[in-house]
This record gives sequence, C-alpha cells and structure tokens, in this order.
Amino acid sequence: MKLVKSDLILEEFFIINSNCNFIEPEENSFDKKKLLEGYKIDIDFIVRDIKNEDNKYIIFTKVEINSDDNQIPGYDIFAEGVSIFSFNLNSKLTEREKSDFLWHSGVSISINNLRNFLCSMTSYCPLGKYTLPSVDLTSLLNTKKEICIIHSAYFFATPPNLPSFGIKFVMRVIIARRLLFNFLKI
Repeated sequence: MKLVKSDLILEEFFIINSNCNFIEPEENSFDKKKLLEGYKIDIDFIVRDIKNEDNKYIIFTKVEINSDDNQIPGYDIFAEGVSIFSFNLNSKLTEREKSDFLWHSGVSISINNLRNFLCSMTSYCPLGKYTLPSVDLTSLLNTKKEICIIHSAYFFATPPNLPSFGIKFVMRVIIARRLLFNFLKI
C-alpha cells in the first residue's frame, strides 16, 4: 500500500524535563509485569499556536508514573516533552480541521514520542524497559475539554479556535510548566 502523507507535519520533538527513580521492592521474588501494571499514570497536554509564526503549533505533553503519595516499588517516572508541528503549505484544511488534527493526531504523536523516550530511558534501569500503556485518546480529550471549560483558563486552547501566543509566552509556559500542570490536576 502506498503511503499518503498527512497534512500535519511533526517538525521537532524535545524532552524538556525528565526524572526516573528506582524504588527497590522489599521482596526478592515479585511479579515484574504485575508490579508495572499497578502504576497510577497521569497524562496532561497543552495545545497552542505560536504567535508571529504562521503555521507553527506546539503541544506540551507530560506524564507522571507512580509519582503520587501511595507509590509502589519499581519506577517513579516523570517526563515532559514539546512537539512542534506545522501543516503542509498546500493544504486546504479549514481552521476547524487543523484544530482537530492537532487535538487528535498531534496529541497522539506527542504521547507516542514520550512513550518511546520512556522505553529508552528505563531500558538501562533494574527492572528493564517500561512501556507506557495504550491511551484511550477519546477519553483523554474529553476529560481535557471538560477541564478547560471548568477552569475557563484563557491560555488553554479549546477547539475549534486556537489562541495565538508569542514565543515569550511559550517560554514562560516552559518555565512555569509544573505550576500549570499542578493547577489542572484532577
């Protein structure tokens, strides 16, 4: 089958912050698979366009694994990434279609990039590689939309209109990312 390229183009992906700690199990014999499946996982994201740069969009993604107060043995993992997207210049997509692409394909691509990073990062750890489970994207997007509505946060994009922000704002978001994600934590 011939590949048909998407109008959504991933230009860059960066890890801007990560941490992995090993919490040694008390027992010598334990079921590694059962242990890794018991982790509480929190995923969040922010979708933005970049002001003063036509056709540039940014998605911040964050994942916390086993990072709450009730940690279980194994890994305590935190990672944040930034994906930069654009659209094919010959694309005839409407703003609504672009927004849908970013909220569905863009978020999925960004989470998959984090998944790949986590596999690589943990492959050298005592329990071996950790693979982030598949994500119910529909549920994640619906929850995010509800949070955006509840908090009425002006700096979070809600489809179909993506607000415009300059690079200074993007840098402030990177610096203050933990505050933003903690603010939205359910």
